[in-house]
Amino acid sequence: MKKTVGFVVVLAILAGAGYYYKDRFLPSTSETQASLLSVDVIQAEKKEFFPTLSYVAKIEAKDRVEVRARVTGFLTKRLFNEGEFVKEGQLLFLIEKDQFEATVRKAEANLASAIANEENQAAQYKRAKDLFKTKDVSEARLDEQEALYSSAKAAVKQTQSELDIAQLDLDYTDIKAPISGRIGEAIYSVGSLIGPESGSLASIVSTSPMYAVFSVSENQLLQIRDFLAAGHEEMTTGENNEMKISFILANGTKYDEAGSLNFIDIALDDQMNTLKLRASFPNPDNKLIAGQYGRVELQFEHPQEAVLLPQVALQRDLAGPFVYRVNDKDQLEIVRVKTGLELTSGDIIIEEGIEPGDRIVMNNFQRVMMMPSGTPVHPVLKETEEQDTPALTEE
Repeated sequence: MKKTVGFVVVLAILAGAGYYYKDRFLPSTSETQASLLSVDVIQAEKKEFFPTLSYVAKIEAKDRVEVRARVTGFLTKRLFNEGEFVKEGQLLFLIEKDQFEATVRKAEANLASAIANEENQAAQYKRAKDLFKTKDVSEARLDEQEALYSSAKAAVKQTQSELDIAQLDLDYTDIKAPISGRIGEAIYSVGSLIGPESGSLASIVSTSPMYAVFSVSENQLLQIRDFLAAGHEEMTTGENNEMKISFILANGTKYDEAGSLNFIDIALDDQMNTLKLRASFPNPDNKLIAGQYGRVELQFEHPQEAVLLPQVALQRDLAGPFVYRVNDKDQLEIVRVKTGLELTSGDIIIEEGIEPGDRIVMNNFQRVMMMPSGTPVHPVLKETEEQDTPALTEE
């Protein structure tokens, strides 16, 4: 009995001592949390967005024509200012006409002579036919006269064609604009000898509409079709209510006029595995210039829904993209993810690996990457910023 009482007393003394010294030697809950790595986390959530695919594009003119000489001669006049707008049929260059006018006059004289000979041979042939009826000429003489008349008629046609060619050559000394548009630098000066072998005298590019040419990868092409399919649309040229097309200038401003898709190539490029597309834009104020670069935006009107994460949360290694997740025990986990397209807001579409409500680490990655999975951390929940109409950038 005495041993039992003594044992109980000893236990009571030890318990009291433990209670007395626990605050001195054992850390409190707050001290334990303070010793853990603090990380900011956000809760993944599904968001609705109106996707806008964006691609680098180059502006090209609808028509580009090189002005060339069709006859050889000395350039006597240039009748335009370089860089100005010219109209179809406007006179641009003059080639010295003297030689060509002389050739026309010679051809006209040859034609007149041929016509006179034809008339004479026609009369001779008619007379021979009348005399043959009275047996005053032989049949051989009649045949001979008929042949001369036929030859005279052929000579008229030949000289007429020579006159036509001479007149064409004379007309070609007036070099006119084949299309309307802006004309570039004149390659030859007045006084130069030019001809068909001289190459381009100047170039003219049409100004409206202008084309924005861009390429999409095979994956991007499939994504475009998926977005259109959500609105029960197909990828076609022309106006499309489910896809509005805009052009973003190099300085980031949006071009005033809306465009439309007017060309889809028939096959992917073998080397780049991309498909060429082309959008047409009105250009009434000549703000778009051939050769300039910008971005084409394909804006889809049908809303999409997906799990979105900020780009900063996404990490990569040789195995691919991943994120750090904090589980319900406040422990770190490495989660492999499948990513989709990137939004202009900076968010990434997460197709696989993350569910709504998962807590995703947003900072302290240099320290987090040194910790194994299962390491306890102190998560601090941060609110995600809402985006009104996030858009997609080029992959």
